[in-house]
This record gives sequence, C-alpha cells and structure tokens, in this order.
Amino acid sequence: MTNICDYFIELQQIINNVSGVEVEKYEEQVLTEKRGNLRIRLRFSDNSLLELSEAILITGNTIQQISYRYHYQTSVGKTIFRYDDAHHPEIKTYPRHKHVFDKVLECSHPDIETVINEAREYKEKSEAGS
Repeated sequence: MTNICDYFIELQQIINNVSGVEVEKYEEQVLTEKRGNLRIRLRFSDNSLLELSEAILITGNTIQQISYRYHYQTSVGKTIFRYDDAHHPEIKTYPRHKHVFDKVLECSHPDIETVINEAREYKEKSEAGS
C-alpha cells in the first residue's frame, strides 16, 4: 500500500462484498497522499450498527492507524463490542483495547475486514439463538 487512495479503494471493495449490509455513511477525507480520515456506518439486516472510524498514515508500504474506533451496537444502542485506542492506561496493550459489553479487554489492533466479520458472526449467532 503506497498511498491513501489505494487503501480507501481496498476498503470499498471489502465493504461491497459484505452481503446483508446497508452502507448508511461512507466518508473518506484525503488530507495528503499518505494521510486520510475515514468514517463508515454499516447497518445490518437486524438493525444492529457498526461504526468504523480511522485516522490513517501510510509510511513506506505500512498502514498506520493514528487513531481508530470500531463500534458495534444493537438496534437499540447497546454496545456489543468496541475496539479503540483511547483511555485505559491500566491495560497491558494500552492504548489498544476492546470493550465487550461492560468489560475492557487487552487486544491487538484488528483490521476493518476482521471487525466486519466479527460483527456479522455475532449477528448470525444471535439470529440462530433467537
């Protein structure tokens, strides 16, 4: 990956391949060839919502998220999970961590495709259990 536009094109392709999802919002902001911001809202068929937000910097061929927030919630706004890099210095993986319902867990930084798949798997398990 050598520039921000290539990264945005790759993400658009990933999102276009997700079935049963409505793209409510897709905003990309190209600040420079190597720097950009991204905001995405994906609504699943059960009305759960996945919000993805990144500030990205490309150095060499490496994508670096300067900051990120990937938030998945139920149709009534209850947090299912959220990955972010804010607060919680007590966590060993600080600043990276994951909220699962009301718990804060150590974790590495996932990519957007992994987060979309995690949300889709959660939705499918919930539907199978209903």
